[in-house]
Amino acid sequence: MKMANFETYDFSDLTCTNLMIKLKILLKKLPKGEKIKFFTNREQYDNIKKPFAKDPYKIQGEQVEDNRYFVAIFKNSKR
Repeated sequence: MKMANFETYDFSDLTCTNLMIKLKILLKKLPKGEKIKFFTNREQYDNIKKPFAKDPYKIQGEQVEDNRYFVAIFKNSKR
């Protein structure tokens, strides 16, 4: 599978509202079957887990520091 997006963003300084807006814009442009990768803080991660756990998305997150998470959101290719 060809990876179209190699950039890893750091969104940990954004407000939760601005993060949601940024993610919606990025995910709208993202080709099906691809993913975006980024870093967030704990509050942001807690807020995005539920909305992006539904079709057509899949979310994975891993705590990498005390208040830092590495997150990947996949856009399912089924739709």
